[in-house]
Amino acid sequence: SVLHACQLLSEMVPLDAAMAVDATLQAKAEQKRESVQEFIRSIERAVTPGAEDRPWLRQLCHPEDACFRSLVSLLLEPKYKGFVGLQCVTLRAVQLVVRISGIWFERDNDASIGMQIFRHLLGDEVACKASSEMQKMAFGQERHVVCNALLALAELGPEALRPKHTRVLLESIADLPERADDLAEVALRAHTFGGENRSRLLEETVAHTGGQQLIEVLLQVLNRAEPERRLRAVKILADCLILPGSENLLYTNDVRVLVEILLRELPYQASKEAAFVCYAKCYQALIRRYAAARDHRRDEALQVLQDLHGLARDHPRVQEKCAEIVAVLRSG
Repeated sequence: SVLHACQLLSEMVPLDAAMAVDATLQAKAEQKRESVQEFIRSIERAVTPGAEDRPWLRQLCHPEDACFRSLVSLLLEPKYKGFVGLQCVTLRAVQLVVRISGIWFERDNDASIGMQIFRHLLGDEVACKASSEMQKMAFGQERHVVCNALLALAELGPEALRPKHTRVLLESIADLPERADDLAEVALRAHTFGGENRSRLLEETVAHTGGQQLIEVLLQVLNRAEPERRLRAVKILADCLILPGSENLLYTNDVRVLVEILLRELPYQASKEAAFVCYAKCYQALIRRYAAARDHRRDEALQVLQDLHGLARDHPRVQEKCAEIVAVLRSG
């Protein structure tokens, strides 16, 4: 009937209009995603050795520069919440700007420097609102957004990355193995923060299935990364191995790999007493927890430790740890 046709037409008009709005918004979001992606490329080019646009980077890290505020506004704008690609690149860009800004701040090993920079650039109110929004994103359904939110929160420090994020960190490592290397950096920072962040990380790593994947990545860090990150990785491994239930944390092959890495590193660390003790604690916890570790290269380990004990006359803590480990190995 004519009346029925008119009713259908009246229903179709809002639907078509809504579809047009959605298409327009989608196109606008994609345009912004491309702009942010190009912004990230510009930063990456500017930080390469010999780059000439370092002054641009410095200006970017100034509170009066509107660029960073515009980035953060994309995270806070409700109409863009459903656009995964835009959220991912924006979180990455925010992380990069905070990290780059640290070049011009006195860090002094202050874990909260990221949040200080965030407030400096945005003001307290906007920084608090943006941090809260990123915390919510870390508990979202889209794993790639979750991953980038965790990385950004870790850059901000312990005020932003909370102990409650530990479980979702390990779940993300399990669900996104291709992002495990990135997410391991979050774990390294959480351990650096100390306190409940550290204790929750250790407990969850031992108890959660994602813990084994994290340990595998930390083995790679320990084997190949720069000294500071290697030291942090060995501290996490040692702290985990001390906990009850850690006998299921490493696969047998990984146990042997870890033994070989530690036996390689111990002689190189002997002149740095504090670092040596960290590596020695890891080896000591490993051989106490795993029979495969005690048996693997046992004779070589005894010889290395006895040699180090004899050479470390000026380093009593090195001698002490060597003697303790030798006693464990000889006890079988």
